[in-house]
Amino acid sequence: MTIYTVDKKTFAVLDENNATVASLLYTNNAFDDAIIEAAEKFALNGITTGTWITYGIDDNSTKIRSKIRVETGGVISVRLPWKKKKYLFKKSAGWKLRFSLVDHAGEDVLTLVPTVNWQKESHDYILQLNEEFEEECDSFLILQAVHSANCSLSMMTGGKVPALVSI
Repeated sequence: MTIYTVDKKTFAVLDENNATVASLLYTNNAFDDAIIEAAEKFALNGITTGTWITYGIDDNSTKIRSKIRVETGGVISVRLPWKKKKYLFKKSAGWKLRFSLVDHAGEDVLTLVPTVNWQKESHDYILQLNEEFEEECDSFLILQAVHSANCSLSMMTGGKVPALVSI
């Protein structure tokens, strides 16, 4: 799978045939609200400073599918209550900027390497999947990581996403 940056507010996950299997479309420049289209359609909403929830749109229930929260130290936690999983999204400490989504055991599930796309005024992402976790890395989880990367990059560059954690 690869990640394709359509424009400043739209990202798509492509399969090996370059067909779109999922997309993330922000409705504003602050990364507060978005629509995720994967196997189902989801809404991603910012509920407080540094916290977002994702829930299904098509079903009439308000079951939370994910909760993303900026933690102390710039780490972002991604919780999937329906799978009973928690991941941490971390920025590398080296010179080459990269983001890693790690599981509870500290294993890298996936890595995103951002590059600036000046024409689209956004970032392109190189997706690196850990072969051991390919089954776990569905398009929904990949888009949760892309959202976390967008928020992290916005915080680092002084964007509209708040860098502070509500305590």
